[in-house]
Amino acid sequence: MKPIHVCLILGIRVSPIANEFLFVDPKHMKNLRMRRFPKKKNTYGLKEIVDALKQTKLERHQEDVLRLNLLRIILSFFLPNKGRNVEVRYVDLVDNLDQFNKFPWGEQVYNFLRRKIVEFAKYRSAADKKSDKALSLHGCTWV
Repeated sequence: MKPIHVCLILGIRVSPIANEFLFVDPKHMKNLRMRRFPKKKNTYGLKEIVDALKQTKLERHQEDVLRLNLLRIILSFFLPNKGRNVEVRYVDLVDNLDQFNKFPWGEQVYNFLRRKIVEFAKYRSAADKKSDKALSLHGCTWV
């Protein structure tokens, strides 16, 4: 599988991840993290996102509802993981919707899934692992 296959299957952008996406410029942030996640952390869990979403819906703040739903999509579909956590850089990325839409999600999904397949294969090939044990593969399995 190659990154182009991710683009063809999911219809999302595949290009190298530029440095401009790794760190969001603070002047472009609208402070979603400060408004919705008062505790400073490196990752935020699904429960925290859902709780913030419920509160945001009550406040009728539609832009934040959109941003929090985008975080749920990242966590549930693009980059699902065992810990059910999304990194803080993605929380900052959804603050600027133009940057979010330009982000090469296909490349990110491909890299994440490839890493997880390699981890899965290494785990499976370890001599002391039983072959009848159920294992989970994390990543965008639609690809």
